[in-house]
Amino acid sequence: MKKFLFISALALAALSAQSCLFEQADLFEESASVRVANLMEKAKSTLVSSEQGWLIEIYPESNQKYGGYSFIMQFDNNQQVTVYSEIADGSARSYYNVIAEDGPVLTFDTYNPIKHYFDTPNSSRYQAYEGEVEYVICEVSDALVKLRGCKTGNIMYLRRFSGDPVEYLASVTAEEENIIMSGFEGAVGGVDIVANLNIDSRQVKGTAGEKQFSTAYSIIPEGIRFYTPIVAGSTEISSLAISSEGVISVLDGAAKGTELKTVYPKGFRLYDDYAGKYTFTFSSGTFPVELVPAGDGKTYYMKGICGCNAKGEYNPDDAPYDMVLTYSKAKGNLSLAIQNFMKDGEYVKYQGRYVGITPLAASKVGGTSGYLSFDAGAGIMTEWNCDEANPEYKLVSNGIYSRPIDTFWLCTYDGVTQTSTTRKSGGTLPVEYKFFGKTHIMYKPTILKKVD
Repeated sequence: MKKFLFISALALAALSAQSCLFEQADLFEESASVRVANLMEKAKSTLVSSEQGWLIEIYPESNQKYGGYSFIMQFDNNQQVTVYSEIADGSARSYYNVIAEDGPVLTFDTYNPIKHYFDTPNSSRYQAYEGEVEYVICEVSDALVKLRGCKTGNIMYLRRFSGDPVEYLASVTAEEENIIMSGFEGAVGGVDIVANLNIDSRQVKGTAGEKQFSTAYSIIPEGIRFYTPIVAGSTEISSLAISSEGVISVLDGAAKGTELKTVYPKGFRLYDDYAGKYTFTFSSGTFPVELVPAGDGKTYYMKGICGCNAKGEYNPDDAPYDMVLTYSKAKGNLSLAIQNFMKDGEYVKYQGRYVGITPLAASKVGGTSGYLSFDAGAGIMTEWNCDEANPEYKLVSNGIYSRPIDTFWLCTYDGVTQTSTTRKSGGTLPVEYKFFGKTHIMYKPTILKKVD
């Protein structure tokens, strides 16, 4: 790899946080403006020089709390860019430019549904995922372009790419399926490493010797690449290889090939383990349900949860909706959270209003009052009894809401998004929409017991 062209910055110290350039302009024969202009031309020619494009792992949000995601960008001389990503099928084309602001800036100045996924707000995310539209160009070489997000300050790299974008991103998706663990541990360079991995948010934290570390990561075909290296003594670990059998090893650097032990949490279950028929126990009784996998490795449907006829008697043929449960690859459990019901791919409505459940932290066990939560993901999760022969799953609060959730209220809403102002009690719903004639389920204690 050729030596990076290291760039100096504007002289004003107030602008130093926004630029990657050195402040000492008098160290160079050329003026800052000339150096910026030269770098812009270098950047433009370099971007279009790679026929198959550039790989970049984009980290939205200033603390990288969502992890990194792979994008491949192909730039041409007409200031158009074709973008591929693991987050979407196909590609999307739009315009880009290299402009002078507080330094040379790469900007994506027309909407691209793939490139702008993280910075496009919606009704539930008014700040989107705090993605980027503009990037300060810090360094340019034939193989690597270093960028800094103008909003987040996150450092990202355009790496010269060769190959087929679709095939590469498919291999990233396949590797994501290989990664099923809660962490890893072992010794690197004589230093003990203990790490916890959150697969859902692509984060890792732990200790290397007596020092703590925390960083986000992105997925690569071989395994994972860290946003900032894990430092074990004098050894840096930038990436790990993870095989389909779950074998972990250091991918590059001085410790390349060093193997680490895969760690799973207590009560961890694989996605397919949950499929089957169960008895569902709550405050009003016990009745049969079935957990049906959606096939995406992330979602389950709980069927038969309503099942009441007009007399309030259980009848599985009268279930007007399915509950959706989400699978966590990090914890190996299922969560039931705030949601509007769907049936056969369509939202369930009654008299023009959306029907759903809202989690409640009851003021007392068996009570009907308490604190409603509209927090995304708030609800309950499964805890396995670790008995393979007779699996039972206790349902407990998932900790997303500040108070322990033990109840779900059946409500109707003016729109898809649940809020305190759009909510109405589910008491006006006909009995076949209710849970054994009631508008709430008390989940303490609640058990899912597998029966097949």
